[in-house]
Amino acid sequence: MGVPRVGTAALAGGLALLLMATTVGCRRSRPSPAPSGGTATVGLTVSAAQPSYRVGEQITLRLKLVNNRDAECQLSRVPDGAVTVMSLTRDGTAVAPAVGGAAYYRDFTAYLVENLVRVPPRGSVELVLGSDPQSPVGPALMTSAPDGRGGAAVTWWPVDQPGAYRLVLGYLRAPLRGVPADACAATAEQGAVEFEVKGG
Repeated sequence: MGVPRVGTAALAGGLALLLMATTVGCRRSRPSPAPSGGTATVGLTVSAAQPSYRVGEQITLRLKLVNNRDAECQLSRVPDGAVTVMSLTRDGTAVAPAVGGAAYYRDFTAYLVENLVRVPPRGSVELVLGSDPQSPVGPALMTSAPDGRGGAAVTWWPVDQPGAYRLVLGYLRAPLRGVPADACAATAEQGAVEFEVKGG
């Protein structure tokens, strides 16, 4: 377990304020969806904006979600509260995340609801997940989920050391008040991407 840290961060929309104590530990940002046969309800592909980055340079990942159903459904247009890290390795070794929380000027769940978009059958939505070079644990990718109190549970995935990284992402949207459940809340399909971080 690591030493608690305190810091600030800027989540999408400039909502984030105070980030509270974080602890290092080997865990996923959220449980993985159960596998299913056939084509996934939501297709997921991930790519890096460039193949390599310098230490401290912002890493930009592009995600594409495809509605594979024959009916319209709602997908998030932001990674917050929906994108989850299944695994992160550097040179083949698992990278341990740090966990903490974030308070907001406004309700985090309401922000997530506002960023749901209706996607027609076979339609898609694209979103961007970028690293935070100044997170409480140094350069890191960040995922988040509602904490049930208007804030967010936050997980930082460090990308602060040189090496070859392999990241596996999933899409798993938490239940949101006022939003009917549908089959597009999660996908069994995972998206993998590789990129390199080079020393300064």
